[in-house]
Amino acid sequence: MTVAATGAGARLGEAGTAARIAVTEPQGERAFDSLLTVGGEGAQIVVPGAPAGAALCIERRDTVWTAQALGGARVALDGQALGDARALRHGDVLAVARAQIVVAELSRASLRLDVRHAVGNPTVAPATLLAAVRPDDDDVDIIAEPSDPEAGSWHRGEAARPALQRWPALVRRHWRWAAAAIAPLAIAAYLSTFEPVTLVMQPPDARVRASDTWLALRSGNQIFLRPGTHALYAERAGYVPARATVVVRSGRATSARLLLRKLPGRLQIDTGGVAATVSVDGATVGSAPGEMEVAAGRHTLTLRAPRYFDYVTALDVTGAGARQTLKARLQPSWGTLVISTRPSGAHLSVDGRNQGLAPTTVQLDAGVHLIQLTSPGLEAWESRIVIDAGETLRAGTITLGQPDAQLIIHSQPEGADVAVARTFRGRTPLILSLPSGIEHEVVVSLPGYDSWTRTVLAEPATHLTLAARLRPILFEVSVRGVPAGAEIRVDGVPRGRAPQALELLAVEHRIEVSKPGFVPLIASVSPTPGLASAVQYRLAVSDRSLAFQQSAPIVTTKGGYALRIVPSGVFLMGEDAPDGEDGGSRASGRVVKLARPFYIGVRAVTNAEFAAFRPRHGLDDPGSSERSAGRGDRQAAAPAAPVTRVSWDDAVEYCNWLSRREGLEPAYQRRGGTYALKIPVTTGYRLPTEAEWEYAARRLRAGALGSYVLSGNISEWVNDFYQPSVDAAPATDPLGPDRGVRHVVRAWSGPAPGDGERSALRRDGGDGASESIGFRIARYAE
Repeated sequence: MTVAATGAGARLGEAGTAARIAVTEPQGERAFDSLLTVGGEGAQIVVPGAPAGAALCIERRDTVWTAQALGGARVALDGQALGDARALRHGDVLAVARAQIVVAELSRASLRLDVRHAVGNPTVAPATLLAAVRPDDDDVDIIAEPSDPEAGSWHRGEAARPALQRWPALVRRHWRWAAAAIAPLAIAAYLSTFEPVTLVMQPPDARVRASDTWLALRSGNQIFLRPGTHALYAERAGYVPARATVVVRSGRATSARLLLRKLPGRLQIDTGGVAATVSVDGATVGSAPGEMEVAAGRHTLTLRAPRYFDYVTALDVTGAGARQTLKARLQPSWGTLVISTRPSGAHLSVDGRNQGLAPTTVQLDAGVHLIQLTSPGLEAWESRIVIDAGETLRAGTITLGQPDAQLIIHSQPEGADVAVARTFRGRTPLILSLPSGIEHEVVVSLPGYDSWTRTVLAEPATHLTLAARLRPILFEVSVRGVPAGAEIRVDGVPRGRAPQALELLAVEHRIEVSKPGFVPLIASVSPTPGLASAVQYRLAVSDRSLAFQQSAPIVTTKGGYALRIVPSGVFLMGEDAPDGEDGGSRASGRVVKLARPFYIGVRAVTNAEFAAFRPRHGLDDPGSSERSAGRGDRQAAAPAAPVTRVSWDDAVEYCNWLSRREGLEPAYQRRGGTYALKIPVTTGYRLPTEAEWEYAARRLRAGALGSYVLSGNISEWVNDFYQPSVDAAPATDPLGPDRGVRHVVRAWSGPAPGDGERSALRRDGGDGASESIGFRIARYAE
């Protein structure tokens, strides 16, 4: 056989057969000799997403076609990372960057590859004709007319003839080559019908196969299948196989979940020969020593044997058939008593059961036991002993017939519990009799104190005295909350006011937090080792008035105007108004209840404060100076003097302006050509009602409001409309008549307030600004 080739030349295989690689890619087909590189710029086959240089080498070694990753490039063969050279098989899929290379045909002398791009990618131009090489051809003519002189191609001597002259002979002699050239196109068309199925799989390296099709291509976490219904199987050593049915549709994303469960592990348990039952997560699964199956995962393992303490441990079982060994050493729940007597041969009884004659050695369960020794002609000896697990108690030689020892126990503080041989015997101060001849453990304990322990040897007819000074255990409790200043009581004993940090004995305590006007809080606190405790309180109000009096007796506006709280109350309104001073309109008082606590200004609004609302007040009135001088009050226009010459509407507008400035809902709204309070009344600033004004004034004679200035020079607007006669029926939070023309003006009459001679005077209503009328403000507390 004679072979001529251009470029690097064709390589000869066994028996002189030429090795050929045929490549089908998106731009066409090309042919290469027995070595091919795939990657980025500079490789023979350029694929999208690959860096410059060769990433994959495909070549024939002896008679085997192999693939090898170059330079640490990330290449996958059938979903597995490719490193060193591996033999290729029919149907293998190589993944390089954003391309897949499918082994479409494979023989000893020829290899056909189908290159698929995830995106378009330019590559070298294809040859105009690609001839297939069959390994059984006895005579091979390789003819190619490359459109790129650098492309791999082959020719013979007759290649110089025009291609059209050679074509008929070529078809006649090599019709099988033409069929082979068409086959990759058919295969590519067939493979283009496959759709990807995304695999959601655990573990991810399980082997997946489709049982109902001979061709399923796997690449990474995807398997490519033709449209239809398929059964997928996932297998891996050490796992239970998983199965899933998937319906593949053209052009639609599909996924399949294949979650493999680990096979149980084999657990060998060594107990050192102790027979025990085995429980896993509370369920009995077998016995030890021995081997058993345990499901993979984390479990709680319990070994239980008579006269042994339970052995409990947390164990991570690997599973997947793996063998693990657990060595468990069970601790005995029994101890040993060694006892002898004088004279020997005394009868021994433990908890009423015969144990033979002393001297003897007896195995007993851990704990407290009552032992008795009897011998003919001698007084019986009886005592309680403590057996510790795994320990030996040597009681020594006990002489029978001897008198007991006497023990007197005191403690500081007294009233502590006394236990001998872990048995309660009483509280201090205490006198006890102890059987002679052995040692006794004495424990004195009291809640909140460290225990006190001593071991005493009881000699016959001796008197022993023990004085236990107990050390207190303290823990810290912080008490804080709202309102501040609440009284604290611990177990009924006053301990000051909150906020406060208390040191208390480490026992449960009853803590009470109280304050007038609030509902008390009662709580229990218990010590937590190593941690401070805290009582956070927020007392609920029982008397809202008193609560405000305690927590916020005075509030101040942004401009510095102070208002004092006036608590709720009931009073007889107008009972001592002098006859004739209010037109004889009230012959007797009226019972009024003020249910809502309110704040009222400690003085009248000043010129400076009103000027912040209306800067030109008084400046636009040319007669104001003369009127002030005529009144004889040179200080009337002073900034700190009470503002006058304001109408009732002026005062109300000031209140609404101040409410908006302070972020409160205004108390008044315009209605029927005048102002009226909103119902229900808001917490915005307003004029005090006539009842509030008089109630506040009466409490100021009583000294209940502290500093409260009522000017003797001016009268003050109040909220109510004026009417000559007042309803005498009892009322709660009265706002005055619903309508009227004038408004009530109130003022002190005669001596300064507090002298006790006369109360506030109710005058006739005012209907305009006056040199003698000002105002103060009020608002509800809530």
